[in-house]
Amino acid sequence: TKMQAAQRKLFLEKFAAGANTETEHHQFIEWLKTAPIAEVESILKEYDAVFVENSPIDEANLKLVSHIEAALDQYEIGNERKSLIVRIGQYRFIYRIAAASLIICALGIAAYIALSPKKLNTIAKLPPVKMKNVGKPGDNKAILTLADGSVIILDDEMNGQVAKQGGAQIAKLTNGQLVYTPLINKSDKVVFNTLATPRGGQFKLSLPDGSEVWLNAVSSIRYPTAFIGNERKVEITGEAYFEIAHDAAKPFKVIVNGTEVKVLGTHFNINAYNDEATVKTTLLEGIVSLSNAASAVVTLKPGQQAQIGNSRDIKVINNVDIDQEVAWKNGYFSFYKADLQTVMRQIGRWYDLEILYEGKIPERQFGGKIDRNSNAAEVLKILEESKVHFRIEDGKIVVGR
Repeated sequence: TKMQAAQRKLFLEKFAAGANTETEHHQFIEWLKTAPIAEVESILKEYDAVFVENSPIDEANLKLVSHIEAALDQYEIGNERKSLIVRIGQYRFIYRIAAASLIICALGIAAYIALSPKKLNTIAKLPPVKMKNVGKPGDNKAILTLADGSVIILDDEMNGQVAKQGGAQIAKLTNGQLVYTPLINKSDKVVFNTLATPRGGQFKLSLPDGSEVWLNAVSSIRYPTAFIGNERKVEITGEAYFEIAHDAAKPFKVIVNGTEVKVLGTHFNINAYNDEATVKTTLLEGIVSLSNAASAVVTLKPGQQAQIGNSRDIKVINNVDIDQEVAWKNGYFSFYKADLQTVMRQIGRWYDLEILYEGKIPERQFGGKIDRNSNAAEVLKILEESKVHFRIEDGKIVVGR
């Protein structure tokens, strides 16, 4: 039956809040089966507006999708209605008809990905991808360079003690972590080590003061084997996430591309890849200050991000998506209004694959999350929903139309 306006608004708001009853669930399915096509399209579009105002994106979106999925799986609703639901992919709760779908793909892909030309407007739930094992994901591997220039390949090294350097014992743990433990009989000589990850690698480092650092692929950190004096200082390239041990007497400093990030005890992420347009410092907890030759000292609060471009001026962005900035550390890719090249740079680093483009680079924007444990072929299959085509050849991803 045709919904009255007041009833429809209440109905949609309950769905947006995830507060609908089992009876309302069945009412929704019956309506989906029997309502005029024009009404279905109109109400689903209206739902989108209510959804944006009242609901977190994941829960309500998947709630509505589950109702649509139930109708498709349990009832014969006709090709015309199936076609409409596919067309509703223009709106926020796209649902692609393919096969019996799962909220999380059987292959472990967190398949929430938003794909559309020139604008970001939907989160898609895709069916499982069945492809051969091509382009294995990255792993815990790194290269440790000691003060004397000797090199230790940590992914090949046995667990346990690796070396002794400048008053510290260096050990590799089973979970892909390098730990520096001060020795009782310390040496007065402090030396520097460098830990670097290759393409397709990541690693965690526990510094002599107990601070912890996570390195993303194609990143490095140079640090002393012991922190003496009145400060703790390291240098990085690429991307690193820090959890700093508090020591008010010894502020912690990170040097990156000519900028100094000063902290006492805090959690923050720095993205400083050479092929990215800006250096981004994102603060999760505590307080940090940034300074360089081109700008006055800037202080960040949690939820803020400092961006430094070619001008070297420091620009502060408020209310950034923290989860997106540290997604790599938590095991997934996260995109929001990201262009194709931005997406492909991350994929190339993680899967150790060179990226090549055939012809003009397609104008697309992407949003959503993908598990970084997925194979490259599985990730590319998801991205192909944007009508961009990929193939893997001799360690390269070729992007074409």
